[in-house]
Amino acid sequence: MSTAANFARALVFSDFTEAHALLSTQAQQRYSAAQLQQAYADMTSYGDGPGAVDGHVEFMDDWPARQSQDIGWAYVSITGAGFIEAVTVVVAEENGAAKIREIEWGVPDLPRSTLTF
Repeated sequence: MSTAANFARALVFSDFTEAHALLSTQAQQRYSAAQLQQAYADMTSYGDGPGAVDGHVEFMDDWPARQSQDIGWAYVSITGAGFIEAVTVVVAEENGAAKIREIEWGVPDLPRSTLTF
């Protein structure tokens, strides 16, 4: 899903205006470009150096909370020196364009028994 990957790339390249432009109208009202910048900084603050979209993407086109305008759910991994994080987004159709309507910041909490290092 290119919209999700483009959003993650905009975050890691500090192009928060572009990241904001990929949001739905409603999500743009929730998040300013400055708030996206702060959320990304908070998520990656424990690491050293810049992040990168490492190519790990999970995608679903059907899930229990799916709404009629939704195109897909995507998890995009972002890694850097000392951190492994992700953004999880829901992409929906808005006026003929794919826009992000929901963002979850960070790797979801998993039981420790499911983590491998």
